Amino acid sequence: MAADEAIQKLLHPRSIAVLGASDNPIKLSGRPVDLLKRFGYTGRVLPVNERRSEVQGLPAYRSLDDIDGDIDLAMVMLPAEHAVEGLRDCARRGIPAAIVAAAGFAETGERGAALQRRLEAAIAETGIRVLGPNCLGMISLRDRAMPTFTSAMDEDVELHEGPVAFVSQSGAFGTFIFSAAQRAGLGISHFLNTGNEADLSVAEILGGLVETEDVSVLMAYLEGVSGGDRLVEVARRAHELDKPILAVKVGRSEAGARAAASHTASLAGADAVFDGVAAQHGIIRLDGLEPLLDAAQLFAGGRRTRGRRITTLSLSGGAGVLMADVAAEHGLRVEPWDAEWQRRMAEVIPAFGSPRNPVDLTATLISEPDLLRRALAVATEHPGTDMIAVLLGNADKGSEQLIDAIEQAHRASDRPVVVVWTGGSGRPRQRLQELGIPCYTDPGRAAAAMGALADHSLRPPLSAPVRPADIDDRVARAVLTEVREQGRTQLDEHESTRLIAAYGVRCAGAFPAADPDAAVAAARELGGPVAVKLLSHRIAHKSDVGGVRLGLTEESEVRAATEDLLRIAGDARVLVQRMAGGGTELIAGIKRDPAFGPVVVVGLGGVLVEVLADSRAAIAPLDHAAAERLLRSLRGSRVFDGPRGEPARDLAAAADVVVRLSWLAADLADDVAELDVNPLLLGAEGAGAVAVDCLALLTEEGSRA
Repeated sequence: MAADEAIQKLLHPRSIAVLGASDNPIKLSGRPVDLLKRFGYTGRVLPVNERRSEVQGLPAYRSLDDIDGDIDLAMVMLPAEHAVEGLRDCARRGIPAAIVAAAGFAETGERGAALQRRLEAAIAETGIRVLGPNCLGMISLRDRAMPTFTSAMDEDVELHEGPVAFVSQSGAFGTFIFSAAQRAGLGISHFLNTGNEADLSVAEILGGLVETEDVSVLMAYLEGVSGGDRLVEVARRAHELDKPILAVKVGRSEAGARAAASHTASLAGADAVFDGVAAQHGIIRLDGLEPLLDAAQLFAGGRRTRGRRITTLSLSGGAGVLMADVAAEHGLRVEPWDAEWQRRMAEVIPAFGSPRNPVDLTATLISEPDLLRRALAVATEHPGTDMIAVLLGNADKGSEQLIDAIEQAHRASDRPVVVVWTGGSGRPRQRLQELGIPCYTDPGRAAAAMGALADHSLRPPLSAPVRPADIDDRVARAVLTEVREQGRTQLDEHESTRLIAAYGVRCAGAFPAADPDAAVAAARELGGPVAVKLLSHRIAHKSDVGGVRLGLTEESEVRAATEDLLRIAGDARVLVQRMAGGGTELIAGIKRDPAFGPVVVVGLGGVLVEVLADSRAAIAPLDHAAAERLLRSLRGSRVFDGPRGEPARDLAAAADVVVRLSWLAADLADDVAELDVNPLLLGAEGAGAVAVDCLALLTEEGSRA
């Protein structure tokens, strides 16, 4: 059976066998049978217990071989030491998918890790697809399939089925999110916990859910990423189908290992790379439980926005101003209406209200609820409105008329309509959510959700990068061969520069020199002020050892500098380089990410790059438009526009360098572990960009092509 088909059997099982099923519904091994019965699963429930003929009122089977017909899914409720044998029994019986619930695997230490390796070997040998181990299983409200033992189903909460599917690496925290979603009235189709991911990852489960017809929003809780390529594939598919992926990934403050050789590697840790992947492929990254559910509530309605302009209607002028402030923080705009539309709004609101936007309906709304209906009728016709926010407070009395007015406006327009209802009993919020109208308690939470919706709705199309025709990777591979033959993985600056020059990156003119006479001759050939740098594959950061002399104009200065530098490292040479003109200092580089493979990194800073920590990453290769967006996403990107009267910088040239480095990363992924261009000097528009320094580090075992 194809892997995708097996995942569909897991997600939509028509029959579920429970191995090790207990007759006691309170025991963990008895809970899956109890939950399947209690919540009305209509498929076949097949308890397997070698000592009983009946389990919780259902016929029980001594083994899987005693069961007639196909079995779509097995819930393996056996202890860890017996789970592998149970899984092999499932595979022999032809069951395509299984959930291994037991803990005691890799999460417990070396003994458990050895047991998990046995489990993984059984999966590889048999081809069965497995969720877990150390997982809570699945809740499918769509099919009422509950192969799980979670206590979340014991809570006295009304279950809400809907278009949102949720996958979590964490079991306990995942159930917290699931329960909070149900309390908020958010309709859930599926919830799955992937546990240790011995086989199926979050990405693979999302890949199955994205193809499920009645799932339109995907949520994920991640502690790490395995199978980055698959996550990117799923993100691209979700992008095509307009099914947003809303993700919370913990670990922003990682204290991960930092490579000694390259700034790029330290700037682009695993979390920074995930950030870049999310931005590049339309995954909406959120900071926690509340932002996740807030965004899901808005996305679940299926509406998109044509722009970022919000019209705000409020019974409090102060609340309207607050909404304008927080909206701006999320890339939204609350713009005053033009005179004609202000006149139209003024005709339906009190004379002492404000028709500008934010529209102040005043406290008259409390005694005259129909005022909201009239104001909303104008707002839904306004051509400069992309989204509507209604801000209310308390107002339980008369809430029925207010809710009715909001519902009418919501039905009359295809624009997103959100409500902020602060205070009161909470019943109006619940009623609005039941009507499919997103409702929040705070303007900031509403604005964050609308900002996420705007980002998704206005996302650029995914591109297919085209390799620049003038790249000559043969020259680059020749450089790599030379270094490999010397048994090295560290390139010196001259070798690193030859590498990027082969990919069309413009570099400052330079010559290596082995002695002072050769250095003087090189300076004479280059002309003008020069820099003399220590050239050694043993020293990664020359400035750390005083290995750079700048702005030398006299031959005597070049000679003295060379003699001095050669004393620092007796086995080294020097590089004599023409001094580059001024410009904005950037860093551009590549690295190999364990989950996502070759990535390109850009940042601001030069020598202060790690102090400023203003960098972004993306999976290689990139096209020119994606490279420009990456540069524009830097916090300090306004420098490209020429602040304080300075000329605008040549952003197109910087993007061209990023594109070329991204192709180097993709082409030479097996050989180049890290590469730094720092600084990349960016001149005024039309002046281009020039690489002033470059450092490359090879993998321990490359392709040796």
